[in-house]
Amino acid sequence: MPAYYFAMEGHHAGEKPDPATDTLITIQYQKIDLASGEPLEKLTILKAWESSEKSIVTTFYNQFFRPEVSPTHFIPVGIDLNYAYEMIIAKCKQYHLPEISSHRLYYERPRLDLGPVLVLLNDGRFAGARLDAFSSKKSDAGRINKWYENKEFTPIERTLHDEAEAFLKLFQYVSKYKTRLGIERKGKNARDIPAETTVPKNPETILPSQPGSPTPSRVTPTKREERRTPTPRKSSAHLAKAHPRISPEETSSPEQRKPAHLNPLRKHTPKTKNDGKQYR
Repeated sequence: MPAYYFAMEGHHAGEKPDPATDTLITIQYQKIDLASGEPLEKLTILKAWESSEKSIVTTFYNQFFRPEVSPTHFIPVGIDLNYAYEMIIAKCKQYHLPEISSHRLYYERPRLDLGPVLVLLNDGRFAGARLDAFSSKKSDAGRINKWYENKEFTPIERTLHDEAEAFLKLFQYVSKYKTRLGIERKGKNARDIPAETTVPKNPETILPSQPGSPTPSRVTPTKREERRTPTPRKSSAHLAKAHPRISPEETSSPEQRKPAHLNPLRKHTPKTKNDGKQYR
């Protein structure tokens, strides 16, 4: 659905603007990306002083508001769109163009008005909730009225360009940092939810619950595989150095040592008693 930054500038003879009686000076629109607020085309300004009020209203009507054109072909995005809508209704009626009802504008056509956003930024106060209070745009304060009366059209064009740029910067900022509000949309699609990649420390196998059981039964695995680095094998030479063999005589006390088994075939020296005789 194409979205457009949209605004209309009028010259008012009274103290306050009135879309039913104001003179239409300009109609400006610019195609933008509705999600990010980035401009997709250059700003178009239809100027009454280059043709006429009737001409710019007819051109704008034929491009976006003919009965065969879908309402979603032109989605206005701006501030105080009510003024522009009421002026469209009044000018189409004044120049005998096909009537555009308020129902067609307000109910059938989507629109995005940042006016309520400015009120929230202004601490809930409507007075002073203007674009120049939250951007680099300078306050009009009747300057366009005076410039038009003095036929100074160059500063009017420059101001309209600055206003469009300031609006888009504000819109882009709100769109970029909307997640800071901490409000998430409900009902996200499954493909928008990232898959869980972290493995739990104590994994459990969940079995289907038995009939009549309020909660599913859980069975903890009886055996877990442990990955260990294999111990390198040592040669016999290394083992001999690390653990030398020790004889039983070195490890046991004299009382605990067992007599050595005599070889029955071994010759032994006969024992001699004190009387000088030899015995076997």
